[in-house]
Amino acid sequence: MNRESIDSVLRSLRRVNLQGSLFGHTVALRFGLSESDIEALEVLLDTGAATAGMLSDLTGLTTGAVTRVIDRLEQSGYVRRVPDPTDRRRVIVELVPERMAGVAATIARVGDKSASEIGRYSEAELATIDDFLTRMAAIRHEEATALRESRDQASGGGSQHAAPIGGLERARLLFKSGAHELLLRGATDIDDLYRARFEGSVPQVRLRDGTVTIQYKGSGSLSAGPIFANWQLAWHERRSDVSLNAAIPWDVEIVGGAGKLQAKFAALDLRSFALTGGVDQLRLTLGQPAGDVPIRLTAGANNVRIERPAGVHVRLSLKGGAGRVDFDQQRLNGTGDTVLETTGATEAADLYQVDIVGGAGKITVTEVG
Repeated sequence: MNRESIDSVLRSLRRVNLQGSLFGHTVALRFGLSESDIEALEVLLDTGAATAGMLSDLTGLTTGAVTRVIDRLEQSGYVRRVPDPTDRRRVIVELVPERMAGVAATIARVGDKSASEIGRYSEAELATIDDFLTRMAAIRHEEATALRESRDQASGGGSQHAAPIGGLERARLLFKSGAHELLLRGATDIDDLYRARFEGSVPQVRLRDGTVTIQYKGSGSLSAGPIFANWQLAWHERRSDVSLNAAIPWDVEIVGGAGKLQAKFAALDLRSFALTGGVDQLRLTLGQPAGDVPIRLTAGANNVRIERPAGVHVRLSLKGGAGRVDFDQQRLNGTGDTVLETTGATEAADLYQVDIVGGAGKITVTEVG
């Protein structure tokens, strides 16, 4: 057999894999699940029930990722954990038939159409096809395992993550364990719920109940002090770029502090923003508020700049003092606890309530655009 014929088959196989992935993505969107959730459900449709270890082996996901998939599916009512009838010490995962009916029917339509095509081949041809696909599945499984095991040793190129928006009408970003450099932005040009890119060390990313949680291994926080100079070594490897789908409202919380944080939220419907653990440099660009939107910075800040559209109201509450405050046309030097607000903020139905607790070096609140 010549190489051209082999390449033709491989291209066809890639097309099948691509269309299968697109179909899984579409089904996931239809039912408000992730692609990993759908893959696990398809495995359970084939096996009837399985342990977490079996699901990990069959899907190629890590045991931790499989546990999170099972947690999501159990909470959504698609599966349940039950004792293994052959060994009560083990737990198996089984489908909930009445909840699975819609997903199963959607997947079955492809199976029915595929069966009619498969029926065109002889028994001998089908045996050859089955052998070929079995061998291809084994190769893909081996390569996925090798990539997963070598991920921690990989360097350069960054790591990218995304998840479908599904049926979510509001979402939350929870960034745990802090970051050295963090760029957040509201994006109008993406279909996913979020897209994230990480340089250096790669955090754990998970989506559950509308909350995107990003957490690095180990602890790390910004030390107290007016210039925030003492970093733990791991912090210097934490550079993150996260885009949030601006089609829905978001709550954003960052725990553990940040070195340089830029939040471009002019296009985002921001419903709350909280940062604990201190920040060296923060630039927060806001859009139009919906109601009373709280913004809270706790544990001190060195340099904070908050930008808002013309005519948008802000009330600034400062506890712990600041070296300098520039609030529109007002400038205060060496101030203690104080409250400043834009003219008309008291009567405004929509405004940003900014609370800075723990002191700050320089705070700037200004109009842009």
